[in-house]
Amino acid sequence: MVLGDSVAEGRDDPDPAGGWLGWAGRLARRLGVDSGDVLNVSDAGATIEDVVRDQLPAVRAARPRLAVLGCGMNDALNGFEPAAAGARLDEVHGWARDAGAVLLAIPVPRPPLLDRSPISQFRKKRVLQRITLFNVELERAARDFGMAFPARETVTKIADPAMWSSDGIHLSPAGHDYVAEVMEHLAAGMLGERAN
Repeated sequence: MVLGDSVAEGRDDPDPAGGWLGWAGRLARRLGVDSGDVLNVSDAGATIEDVVRDQLPAVRAARPRLAVLGCGMNDALNGFEPAAAGARLDEVHGWARDAGAVLLAIPVPRPPLLDRSPISQFRKKRVLQRITLFNVELERAARDFGMAFPARETVTKIADPAMWSSDGIHLSPAGHDYVAEVMEHLAAGMLGERAN
């Protein structure tokens, strides 16, 4: 089960079978999950508010073994209230826990677009602060609900320009594959714990 924004949707990582593959599709392959068993309800431009309001109702009755969440970039770019975002993240994590699923969320990275765009230093600083704040809430929610969250040192390679598409806001195929690799280890460990 995949929830989130255009990065979770797989934008800029074409699937030879059609549509987008993305880190979620690549993660499924790494875990031996058939593409027909993957439901991706992500939507371009989605914030955590959109995920809870529009995507969660569509999957609330589902009972996935693994759910993945990829959002926060749009929140960071447009602004959000940390307490409200934290409450929404709790809703997503609570749904996964109640469904008996492992939920993994990817941290929001610093997009190269920030360094290319002619935005003011003040606005750039605000966006970076929001990225940090959103990641703090993601990590807290994962901890509070007994889920895993990638440690910062495990995702440092995402700063490599090769990990990003030319627009500086979406991941390249290499970036999607890297995220899938990081998530595979967490997913396999969490799913193994649940099986024991």
